[in-house]
Amino acid sequence: MKLKNKLSNIPTSPGVYLMKDAKHKVIYVGKAKNLKHRVRSYFQKSADTRLYTEYLVRHVADIDFVLTGTEKEALILENNLIKQFKPKFNINLRDDKTFISVKLEVHKKFPYPKVVRQIEDDGAMYFGPYASSRAVRETLRYIHDTFPIRKCPDNVFKNRVKPCLYYQIHKCLGPCCGLVDEAAYQELLDQVILILKGKHEALIDMLKQQMYEESKAMRYEKAAKIRDHIRAIEETAEKQRIHSMNFVDRDVFGYYRAGKEVYIEAMFIRSGNMEDVASYHFSTSLITIEEVFRSFLNQFYSQTRFIPSELIIPVESADARLLEEWLSERKGKKVEVICPQRGDKVRLIEMAQKNAHNAYLVSRTRDEDFTRTLQVLRETLKLKQTPKRIECFDISNIFGKHAVGSMVTFEQGKPDKSRYKRFRIKTVGQIDDYAMMHEVLTRRYKRAIEEGDLPNLIIVDGGKGQLGVALKVFEELAMGHVDLISLAKGRTESVVTGEKIGEQVFVPYQSNPIVLEPSSSELLFLDKVRDEAHRFAVTYHRKLRAKEYYQSPLDKIPGIGIARKKKLIKCFGSIEGIRNATVEQLIEISKIPPKLAHDIFDYFHKPEIVNN
Repeated sequence: MKLKNKLSNIPTSPGVYLMKDAKHKVIYVGKAKNLKHRVRSYFQKSADTRLYTEYLVRHVADIDFVLTGTEKEALILENNLIKQFKPKFNINLRDDKTFISVKLEVHKKFPYPKVVRQIEDDGAMYFGPYASSRAVRETLRYIHDTFPIRKCPDNVFKNRVKPCLYYQIHKCLGPCCGLVDEAAYQELLDQVILILKGKHEALIDMLKQQMYEESKAMRYEKAAKIRDHIRAIEETAEKQRIHSMNFVDRDVFGYYRAGKEVYIEAMFIRSGNMEDVASYHFSTSLITIEEVFRSFLNQFYSQTRFIPSELIIPVESADARLLEEWLSERKGKKVEVICPQRGDKVRLIEMAQKNAHNAYLVSRTRDEDFTRTLQVLRETLKLKQTPKRIECFDISNIFGKHAVGSMVTFEQGKPDKSRYKRFRIKTVGQIDDYAMMHEVLTRRYKRAIEEGDLPNLIIVDGGKGQLGVALKVFEELAMGHVDLISLAKGRTESVVTGEKIGEQVFVPYQSNPIVLEPSSSELLFLDKVRDEAHRFAVTYHRKLRAKEYYQSPLDKIPGIGIARKKKLIKCFGSIEGIRNATVEQLIEISKIPPKLAHDIFDYFHKPEIVNN
């Protein structure tokens, strides 16, 4: 009766509706230009022939509404609510970290290209997006090899008082130390921007003009350098090019459906160049392909990403015109959503469709192979359960300093980075990897037991000794139902014969390790998990070391900022020079206030500082 009353009093305005089950959980979110007509259509048998409608309605126990001023507002709100509630009958695009872009903060002094995951309205220039870190890092590697621009991040740049090695090998102009003026640096930056925009031809034309002018002025050596620069750019500019009469920015989409699975392929074309591709996979047993694309496109462009001039899609979208209006407003230029029927754009769709089919074939083969790998792993290591979810631990420290632990999680063979954890060692002050592992495992699994969040398999790196530590934690926390193994890297058994022992897997209550075939998929997978844990631990350890490395004794003295620190180093040459200066010398040479000079002198001549 409650539901019937709500249906009879639905407003006719635009808005969003939230369908809920008997447990008051949101199971579907939709938007409508006219809420009354749209929601009632679900409950009229002849009005909606979609396969999933009848099944959906059977689960609906309640409906809530959120009214909006326009259909565009409803579209935006629908995307936000799908993200928030993750309803079972909507597709949910988990894509916040898939794309990365290159950011250039042109409004700042001496900017440099940096990798970011979000595009913000902050006055900076953004290039991309790139679907893989490999693609963007290759681009930046080329730029840094070709153009002597700044490479160091802000925290290093603002504290540097002497030019680094890049300056010595002519890979940087030394803006950190004032060795290049802003005008000269900007000329270099203009060339970098052309590369990032994919306008190699325009850059080559510009450089050819510069080469001609240098040659005309009889500066032949500089002209020769520009000539070599042009050749390097021409070689790199040989990219795959999509034939097009007008080289506009386009996103092209294709799909392949196999039963409950839908694979969507996105091709990103920038100025006629195929820059990148990305694949998406959804399980949608009931929803139609038109509804998949409507929801996919709305969510895809609701995130902060580059908006092209054209969206080429394989099926008509009910929100096409609305999407055009919304994206045009965000881009500040006209954006078209096109479902082509003939011509070159149809061929682009066909290419995307083929790639989507290939993504399905690759995924199916990979899933089948990995299922077999997990089964063989379970049988070979005599595990209690199939290791669908694995947590792996590693310890990283140098002589006990900045000791950290890492935990990585793999679900169905893929890293789940949202579950990664880092541990800063708190209770162990000496060099004792076993005690550190004991602390990390205890901290992790005390909480995991409380939350009912245990994996199928736990891996520790370090061989038999670390396995014993982990077993002790298992006994203390009564975790006998979880599988446990330890990995030890292979080693050379005999220096004379060169005989090698392969990777060893230690299992509880078995004295001899299990040695897997070096090329087996099981060992390759375990190595991948262990290496990821090691990478994650080392990255955290380096971060802590770097933080300490870039600290200066001067940072601990109140009243000394970046500018004064640079001035003091410039005047006295080094920290040692400042330490040895008298109060009078500090005042006279660096022109600092007497009180600050006394503070500096007193700091460096404290007993503990002097002894150090």
